[in-house]
Amino acid sequence: MKYSFITQHKNTFPVRLMCQVLGVDRSCYYHYRRQMDTRPPDPEHEEMLEWVQRVDDASDHTYGSRRMKRALNCLGYPVSRNKARKR
Repeated sequence: MKYSFITQHKNTFPVRLMCQVLGVDRSCYYHYRRQMDTRPPDPEHEEMLEWVQRVDDASDHTYGSRRMKRALNCLGYPVSRNKARKR
């Protein structure tokens, strides 16, 4: 989440300053960027994220990681509680 914020605002603020304010290492941010550039897009993951948004909206933003995990598992996405927490 922090890294995506830095990526979105890197033209507005210096990366060094944002990393310092958000408490992340600049080298970790650039490692994240390299990973994202080399990773091919995963349509199944994107579809799962859409379902997460739908379930979250339908539950009026009251689902925690346990209930979100159960909902995703029922929809055919075998995820752990930690994965559901990261959504």
